[in-house]
Amino acid sequence: MLAGQREKIEDLLRSSPILTQLFTQIISFPDLTEHELAEVFATRAAAAGFRLGEGVLDHIYTLISQTPKGRRRNNARIAIDLLDRTIARQSHRVLMSGDPDSDDALNLLLVGDLPEQLIPTTLAAVSGDPLAQIHRLIGLDKIKAEIDLLIAEVKANQMRRTVGAPSPLPARHMAFAGNPGTAKTTVARLVAAVYAQLGLLSSGHLVEVSRADLVAEFIGQTAPKVRATVERALGGVLFIDEAYSLVAGGSDQRDFGHEAVAELLRLMEEYRSDLVVIVAGYENQMADLLESNPGLASRFPKVLHFPDYSNEELVEIFTVMSEDASLILEPGAVEGVRLLLRGIHQEARHGNARFMRNILERAVAIQSMRIVSADNVSSEQTRTLRLEDILGVDINGAPPEDPGRYGAYL
Repeated sequence: MLAGQREKIEDLLRSSPILTQLFTQIISFPDLTEHELAEVFATRAAAAGFRLGEGVLDHIYTLISQTPKGRRRNNARIAIDLLDRTIARQSHRVLMSGDPDSDDALNLLLVGDLPEQLIPTTLAAVSGDPLAQIHRLIGLDKIKAEIDLLIAEVKANQMRRTVGAPSPLPARHMAFAGNPGTAKTTVARLVAAVYAQLGLLSSGHLVEVSRADLVAEFIGQTAPKVRATVERALGGVLFIDEAYSLVAGGSDQRDFGHEAVAELLRLMEEYRSDLVVIVAGYENQMADLLESNPGLASRFPKVLHFPDYSNEELVEIFTVMSEDASLILEPGAVEGVRLLLRGIHQEARHGNARFMRNILERAVAIQSMRIVSADNVSSEQTRTLRLEDILGVDINGAPPEDPGRYGAYL
């Protein structure tokens, strides 16, 4: 017996005439309905010795119904995972109640124990006010102004709908153009949270991918791969970094990047009510990408240009990163960062914040060597960076960039 998703099983059988002859019958297992998923939850809960409080099943049904089908794939694992998360929340509630020994308390699941979302987001939710966080980012004045315009447009359309006036659906997909380390990913994550607060997205999570997540190596595999990735992002933002690499093969028919683009455009239209796609990359290459396909240019009418940071902005970013790491900068250390930047050509660093994180990590390593060889080091001294720690940084020896790491300004 062979088992798997129907489209993948069919692809496998088509790949070999012998397999097609051996496996002549395909039995399709349908997705579970919303009521069946709720029943799985109830059955599993009962088997584990739990009772469901009033309104729990109705709330589960609501959670399932409000989640786009593409994100939940109507299968039993979703219900089982929901039960596990509910039990974890119930355990915390019981422990905090001061009466953990009560059998009734231990065995009862209440509506308040249910998570707020059926499927947890792939990244931690943005806390606080995401728009305020955007405005607190260093520099990026034009980017902030563009985002303010986007949000004003959304709010104005909501006001128009309230009074019954026509409210055209604005294009929410965007292209971010700029060098690495200019806060493109950070802004995308915060925009996702802003859109969720405005009710434009159901969850507001961010799924970051690259060409490898979308383009397959063999015929028939690329479209399913793109669909699976898009379905993970439903309710949030799909962020495609170095998106221009999708068409790097040019007109080469052996490259499946163009198939990925075509499928992506189709799914963007299919899920336009609960999906935002942001493509990102270098300035010139992004311009080439948008010109390579008329569909891309029309789907991404808003192009936000992320400028390189100035030296003073980079110094400020270094200071913020140090504070976030609970480090103390002596006055001379800040001047040391300025001296370091003056000695480096703009082309060597692209004015980006990842470069500053590399310098900070290297300076901390140098500071660590200094304090472990000293006597009677105070608590404050273990957290203090001096001028000598900064000037001791060998730029060529700084740690390599880690594009997968999250952090402000990345």
